[in-house]
Amino acid sequence: MHRLDNGRPIREAMKRAGLNIQRLADKTREADPAGYGIKPATIGHMVATGPSGRDRFEARSCDLVARALEEPVEKFFGHTPT
Repeated sequence: MHRLDNGRPIREAMKRAGLNIQRLADKTREADPAGYGIKPATIGHMVATGPSGRDRFEARSCDLVARALEEPVEKFFGHTPT
């Protein structure tokens, strides 16, 4: 899946929730039935606007971020065109 608008919706949701990257990573671990969550570095790539930003992510990672932010995944990510 690809992030929407260079990760802006994720950054805005994090700000509204009062979360930084580490705390969002912790919340993904809480939201993950397996208890693993997402590494802070991956979340950093999701929200970065510069050269460290990436556009494509695994569906599992996208789902966990959306669950942790208590929003639908479609608010943050779209399907990667093939």
